[in-house]
Amino acid sequence: MATKETESNFAVNLRRLLLFEHRTGKEAARTLGVDVATVSRWLTGKRYPSAQVLIGIERLYGVSPRELDDDPVAFAQRLSDPVRMKYAEAMKEQSAKGEVTAADAARLSAKMERERKAAVDRLKVVQMRPRGARKK
Repeated sequence: MATKETESNFAVNLRRLLLFEHRTGKEAARTLGVDVATVSRWLTGKRYPSAQVLIGIERLYGVSPRELDDDPVAFAQRLSDPVRMKYAEAMKEQSAKGEVTAADAARLSAKMERERKAAVDRLKVVQMRPRGARKK
C-alpha cells in the first residue's frame, strides 16, 4: 500500500509525464486507451492505474512505475534527459506506424539504459588523493 506522500508524488509525476508528452489529458487518454475521466482520477491522486496501464506507460514513455513514485524534482530532471526523450520519440514513431511490440519496447528500453549508463560513466569524475595523503 502506498503512502499519501507517495501517491502525491505519483500524481504529480504522472501529470508532468503526460503533459510533457501530450497537450491534453484527452490526448493522453486516447494514447493509453482509457477514458478521459480515468486519466483525471490518476492525475488528482484519487485512483492508481492498473498494472496493465503501468506497463503500457513504461513501454510508451520509458518511465517505470517506480520512477513515477520518486521525488518530483528528481523526476522532472530525468524527464528532460535527452536519452529518455530520444527513446520516447522512437516509441511515438513506432506507435504511429503500428509497429510497437513488447519485444521492441524491451529492446529499446535496454538500449536506452545502456546508453544512459555509458553517459554516466563518461561524466564520472574520480577524485584521487596523492599517494600517502590522509583523509581529513
